[in-house]
Amino acid sequence: MRLPMLWPDYERDRAAVWARLSEEAFATAWAEGRAMALEQAVAYALDAPVPA
Repeated sequence: MRLPMLWPDYERDRAAVWARLSEEAFATAWAEGRAMALEQAVAYALDAPVPA
């Protein structure tokens, strides 16, 4: 569920990701993320490099 107050941020971030990935790459990444358990998603996010 998305909180209405976060919708503008979600739309901005989604558009930025779509601009950088092909439709196929986005669909693959989306499916992989949706298949993760909560604990896996948190571990993945904590391991992600922080952009400079």
